[in-house]
Amino acid sequence: MRSSFVMSGVATGLRRNMSMTVALVLNTAIALAFAGGALLVSKEITKFKANYENKLNVSIYLCGKTNSQGSSCKHPITKSERTALQERLEADARIGSVTYVDERASYERGKKILPPEDAKFLTPGVLPALFIVKLNDLNKDYRAVAEEFAQAVGVDDVQNQSDSLKTLLTIFDKARVGAAVVAIVIMVCAMLLMANAIQVAANQRRAETGIMRLVGASRWMTELPFMIEAVISAAIGGVIAIILVWVGKVLVLDGIFKQQVEHNVLPGLNGNDVLVAGGVGALIGIALAAVTAFITLRALVRL
Repeated sequence: MRSSFVMSGVATGLRRNMSMTVALVLNTAIALAFAGGALLVSKEITKFKANYENKLNVSIYLCGKTNSQGSSCKHPITKSERTALQERLEADARIGSVTYVDERASYERGKKILPPEDAKFLTPGVLPALFIVKLNDLNKDYRAVAEEFAQAVGVDDVQNQSDSLKTLLTIFDKARVGAAVVAIVIMVCAMLLMANAIQVAANQRRAETGIMRLVGASRWMTELPFMIEAVISAAIGGVIAIILVWVGKVLVLDGIFKQQVEHNVLPGLNGNDVLVAGGVGALIGIALAAVTAFITLRALVRL
């Protein structure tokens, strides 16, 4: 009997303050969508780092028919110079492995890595031959190895893959921080709106709650409907937020970065990742709604 009475009070409260409830749901949904987006970006960063961990190499590009701008190459590297360079690389204690990629293999490799609209203009010989070098400690030894072998005969350029990866990670980190900041700001607004909505609803139903107290209802029983209303609003906002996170994932990762995902430059995210990120955000929102309602009823409203 008590539970049915409480739920009827909840339904009445939501119906009486429909416009404010809708505003609260939308505010909460937007805040939780940004929170879920931040969690999803964190998941993407974790997968990205896991995919590239222990796979970062140093590329030593050799002098060929086409060289980089500002190259010091005097002529294409000869077979003897290439053999001498390979032996020197293999003898270096800082280097774990050395793989030679000739111009033909470099061309085939480029066609797979480059976007289709760029790959169609690629011709054999445009990309130089190179050595792919795996360092034992990339962070510690890269600078010294790069400086040493950049001056070697037949070497055009030395590049470190981690530089471009760090740029991508920086972009991801900024997106995550930005989404988190926006989520916090909007969530604070949602909590203030929720507090105001509870105060308005409590004042509207003061006569009802007064009668409940006269017939023996505890303060907790009079406060419970308002808390349930706040939790229901947050839960609905959480469901909408999950949908918004999914839409964002489709538009950004599967849309803007579609080619990078297809070429395995960026890891993809599945529906489970979206549900986990959105679900965690929704649970946070529901918990904050319950806490906000409780504090408001105890500190600002006398029932």
